[in-house]
Amino acid sequence: MGAGRYPLVAVVAMARNRVIGDGEKLLWHLPGDLQRVKALTMGKPLIMGRRTYQSIGRPLPGRANIVLTRSRDFHAEGCVAVNTQDEAVRAAEEWIEADPSRPREIIVFGGGDIYRGFLDQTSRIELTEVDLAPEGAACFPEISPTGWQETARQNIPASPDAPAHAYVTLERVQP
Repeated sequence: MGAGRYPLVAVVAMARNRVIGDGEKLLWHLPGDLQRVKALTMGKPLIMGRRTYQSIGRPLPGRANIVLTRSRDFHAEGCVAVNTQDEAVRAAEEWIEADPSRPREIIVFGGGDIYRGFLDQTSRIELTEVDLAPEGAACFPEISPTGWQETARQNIPASPDAPAHAYVTLERVQP
C-alpha cells in the first residue's frame, strides 16, 4: 500500500502497558478526552475496525465512518464497509473530495490491528496516555522512539472522576 493523497493521523487513548481496549467497551472515562477526540475528528473520515465500530455502537455524526472488516456481509447504517486498507483510504479520499470545505486529513481510529496496519503510513499520532495498566486484548503497536518526535504535551492530574493522563502529539521524523 502506498501513501495516499492526505495525511493519516492516528487518534488513540492508550494505557501505560499499551492497552487500548478489551474489544467491547472503553476501559476508562476521561470526559475531557471525549471532547478532544471530537475536536480532532469532526468533519474527517474515520477508518476503524468492525469491533471498534461495534464498541461505539453507532456511526459518529459529522464524520465518514469507514469500517474495515474481513466480513463481506457486514453492513451498518451510516457506515461505509470496506475489506482492504487500500479501499479504506480510497473511500476516505473520495469522501474528502466530495466537499472542498472538508479538512484534508484521514483519521485512523482503531483498534489494534487497524493501528498496526496503517502505522507505516501514519504521519501524526494524537495520543492520550492514560496512567493505568488495565487488562485488555487490544494494544497499540510499539513505535520506534527514533521514528517519532513529541511536539506537544498537556499533563492532566488525576481527579476523583478520572486517572491522570496526558494529551501528546507525536510527529513522524522524516529520514
